[in-house]
Amino acid sequence: MSDETQAFVNELDNPEVVSKGSSLKFLLVASGDADVYPRFGPTMEWDTAAADAIVREAHGRVTLEDQKTPLKYNKENLLNPYFIVLPS
Repeated sequence: MSDETQAFVNELDNPEVVSKGSSLKFLLVASGDADVYPRFGPTMEWDTAAADAIVREAHGRVTLEDQKTPLKYNKENLLNPYFIVLPS
């Protein structure tokens, strides 16, 4: 867990940290089985695009750290910035 992720988790009330692959964490949020997935470490567009589509179809959000700006795809540099996955 990165220092940035640990700082985010420390601000939550009694969090349960789950160790799973990134796409599976997206799906936990989409299904309502998780409240948030902060990702403050490197991922590539191909690691997240399909799960992002599922989250958005479930009316969730995948945003930058500001929790307002949607994560964008098909950029010149395919490395994702840090992001947070939130339910509807």
